[in-house]
Amino acid sequence: MLRDFPVKTELTFDAYLEFETHSFERHEFVDGHLFVVPGGTLRHNFVRDELHALWRVAARSTDCRSFTGDVINRTPNDKGYYPDLFVVCEKVKGSARVVTKPCILVEVLSKTTEIVDRGEKWQHYQTIPTLEQYVLLNQNEPVAEVFARQNDGSWRYQKYVGSDVIYFPSINFGLSLEELYADLPEDE
Repeated sequence: MLRDFPVKTELTFDAYLEFETHSFERHEFVDGHLFVVPGGTLRHNFVRDELHALWRVAARSTDCRSFTGDVINRTPNDKGYYPDLFVVCEKVKGSARVVTKPCILVEVLSKTTEIVDRGEKWQHYQTIPTLEQYVLLNQNEPVAEVFARQNDGSWRYQKYVGSDVIYFPSINFGLSLEELYADLPEDE
């Protein structure tokens, strides 16, 4: 999906937050425009929820916490996105609706979001100084793509498949794709 027509335009970030407080739908905020966030499939939610369950346990041994995408990630250039899953390694208030310093961001790819996740979101996520890893997960098979920030600020890309293991330094955790996708709901 390239972004459909916005549902509301010419807003400030604060006006966007106020709008989201009263909305029954979630919207992402790009350049003053609101775009509806499409719902996910069973497979999409399964992959996200399985990873969240695994990360929550691992994050408890660190100062980091894992959250699903009902909280807005605000980029330094004032874009507002709902990542599918993210890790924050700083104290956040329990009433927070917005995070600004994630260390890991995850998007589960679907036909309706893949172009935006690989393009627009990735472009803006790279501006987050605390971001260490950006992860794209396939919702249909054990395939993950990871962009990892290097010491010089550049990004290294690596693709993982099958039983490969991805290491997440911020939470000291190795994720086996085989384990993550073990009980993936069958496609009918």
